[in-house]
Amino acid sequence: MAFFDVLEPVYASGEKGVFQVIVFGGCAVHVHTQARGSADVDVEMASHGYADPAEIVALLGEDAYAFTNEEGVTQMLELDPSFNTTLAPLNEDYESRVIRLMTQSGVRNVEVYVASALDVAITKPGRFGDRDQQDIQALLQLPEVDIAEFERLTREAISYAVGDHARLLGNLNVVLDSYDRSEDR
Repeated sequence: MAFFDVLEPVYASGEKGVFQVIVFGGCAVHVHTQARGSADVDVEMASHGYADPAEIVALLGEDAYAFTNEEGVTQMLELDPSFNTTLAPLNEDYESRVIRLMTQSGVRNVEVYVASALDVAITKPGRFGDRDQQDIQALLQLPEVDIAEFERLTREAISYAVGDHARLLGNLNVVLDSYDRSEDR
């Protein structure tokens, strides 16, 4: 993802260690489905070394990345500084399923990953707006996503998620009912 290229000069020499990021949210949905774009980047970041995390956020925040959305409108892609993986259901084994993306220059010390389609779908019943519901259905249609595994891992994630478990389970049931209706067509 070209969005993270601004970090490559910081990490190219190896003196500051390794920067890792896992992309979630609408950008991850786009990577997996190309169904929609997003104007913000939801990421979990880690710097293994000597880089100051505040410096990383500042670098990503000062150079917004321009892109053209599916309607042909130019938009700015910006880091969402409020994103936090603890705010949504997320299976504890999600890191074992991430997929590495290549950056344009290929600097080894900048590692950009995208959460698996399965794990992105698991996070969506937390907020559960209309767009989240559409995202889940698009992700569940992918051949690599197994609906039984989605249900099992989502129930597991909900069991230790922060918040109202009854609401999250209700949202999961809505997803499963919608999926079943779409499969019957």
